[in-house]
Amino acid sequence: MLENLKQKFPNALTNKKDTDDISNYVWFEDFRSILGIPRSEITAEEIRLLELLFVPSINPNNLNAHPGSPWKNFLSEPNAPLPLTSWENVRFLHFKLTHADFSNSDFEGAFLAFVQSDAAIIWENETAGVLIEPDKDEPLSNKELIAITSTLESDFYVKTRMFTGRFHPVDQDLRHHWTQEKKCFEVAQVHLPDIKVTDLADIIPYSLINDPSFKNANWFINEILGKTKQDTELIKTVKTYIECNSNATYAAKQLYIHRNSLQYRIDKFSEKTGLDIRNFRHALTAYLILLLND
Repeated sequence: MLENLKQKFPNALTNKKDTDDISNYVWFEDFRSILGIPRSEITAEEIRLLELLFVPSINPNNLNAHPGSPWKNFLSEPNAPLPLTSWENVRFLHFKLTHADFSNSDFEGAFLAFVQSDAAIIWENETAGVLIEPDKDEPLSNKELIAITSTLESDFYVKTRMFTGRFHPVDQDLRHHWTQEKKCFEVAQVHLPDIKVTDLADIIPYSLINDPSFKNANWFINEILGKTKQDTELIKTVKTYIECNSNATYAAKQLYIHRNSLQYRIDKFSEKTGLDIRNFRHALTAYLILLLND
């Protein structure tokens, strides 16, 4: 079957030794032969289809820190093309190390061992990088990431700080989200240096203080609320609940609804936004975002 596939992709290679950079090709193999198809000549849909028919010789998503990695180029070069990948949605886990007197590849291997799905690590420099995590499996929670950082710190004798972004479609807007999250991570390192793993809910108040012009307000609103901002009834419920000092009974009376209905809406908001507004920090973030949205 690979021989027939060669007719569709005449520039495909049948030997890895025929190229100086195997990452420029998507490789598949069967029990007799191997075929490398140029990434520039195959679509993401075609990759997904071929993955069902053949065994990937090199995982097309696992472009870990190769100097010519399409992911590295995409994030660091403004005009770089979007990488060809079967991933539909990804999030960035930004990390920073206090020092690097060990092999980056050793740290990378240890980190990736905790990730259930395929993932890629792109190093920005010797002490900072980003793990690109697809949404194939259950994503790592902040609690799990805290445990992972503790293990990595004990193994490599290094302090590690992380920032978890949100899942986004793999499109041209992805670089913008990566840039915005990097700024958020910088804010976290300045204002919350003792917290090992932070996210948007932790840093939004500090980000807004640092940006009195609110030029990035729409990005924060979309990241937190998403489609929820169109649900006026839900927004009103959450805002009233917070204004009532998180007193569910009083808030239900103000809204003329049953307490169970209030609880249902609060749970729905938490599920949609990832914010547990029973927590003070999350409630503060939610209220600031709701005010900005108004």
